[in-house]
Amino acid sequence: MLIKLKKFCKRETVLCTAIVLAVISSLWQTPSLDSIDFAVLSILFSLMLVVAGLKNAHFLDWLALELLHCCNSWRGVVLALISVTYISSMFVTNDVALITFVPLALIVGKQLQRDMTRVIILQTLAANLGSMVTPPGNPQNLFLYAHYGYTASKFFSVMALPGLLSIIFLGILIWRGADVKLQLTLPNAKKPPLLETAVLLLLLMLNIGAVLHWLDKTLALAITVVAILVRWRRLFVQIDYSLLVTFIGFFIFIGNISSTSLAVYIQQSLLGTAQGTYLAGLAASQFISNVPAAMLLAGLTNENDALLLGVNIGGLGTLIASMASVISYKLFVAEHPYQAGNYLRMFLYYNFAGLFLLGGIVYLLII
Repeated sequence: MLIKLKKFCKRETVLCTAIVLAVISSLWQTPSLDSIDFAVLSILFSLMLVVAGLKNAHFLDWLALELLHCCNSWRGVVLALISVTYISSMFVTNDVALITFVPLALIVGKQLQRDMTRVIILQTLAANLGSMVTPPGNPQNLFLYAHYGYTASKFFSVMALPGLLSIIFLGILIWRGADVKLQLTLPNAKKPPLLETAVLLLLLMLNIGAVLHWLDKTLALAITVVAILVRWRRLFVQIDYSLLVTFIGFFIFIGNISSTSLAVYIQQSLLGTAQGTYLAGLAASQFISNVPAAMLLAGLTNENDALLLGVNIGGLGTLIASMASVISYKLFVAEHPYQAGNYLRMFLYYNFAGLFLLGGIVYLLII
């Protein structure tokens, strides 16, 4: 039993941390249901259902294969893989983008007999950078968007410069690589079911509208749940409920500590300025990942723009700065176990280069 518990805690470290923090903080402060943001949980649940449906329909796989069929050079292949990862992460989260497109990159590499280490690292960068540009791109954006009551125009105005810098950064990295003409032979992509895909994409747009406050979140949840129950009931057992429980744990913890004297002191000192909050977001993300960093710091600061920028750019850096990065690492190492060390060295090189470059420019120009 103890061994199983250790394995579970190792696999679900963030979840266990959230539960422990919630329980410990509840020993001196009675938790309140008001601390739990059910609107965020409902929209997160809806998006998870829709994204799982799109994944099952193989829509993203089909889209990527169609793009790759148009490529006749190595640089074109790299551009296609990174572009589709960057753009899709804006809507289906960085995790799903990497789960979908890293295996495709590995297949391409095997067929062309090319080392895909650099390409997969660039895909990981693309997923983390692309997902920071939109509210539904990653869990921390979804949370911060609701927690601070952002409007769509305000959110996009804050993230516009980092988004532009990320495209330039990735473009430079792509064009620095050597190019060669090639003939890529891939299987014809099986077209996803037209009606099912159209319905799922409509549900995705519906929920994105709810995230942006254009539609009531409860209504979006009701429509999504009914549609899924009618046609794709199996999706209810395929989504990651641990993420929802993690959010609940952090909500309780934040509610419990937000009025303590220590929280007030931190808020008035370290997190009382935009500069301090931004640097705290960058630093905390390196050690505990950017999703929990966002949720912990949000209860301690009113510098919302600085925190939004800090935890998103803070997704670069260490392997655990964004848990999505762990996904691509595991997928790569499963295929190439003897290249794990080389992957980590190259990963840290590119990620810390991006962290210092993008993080520094944003600090100088925005913070």
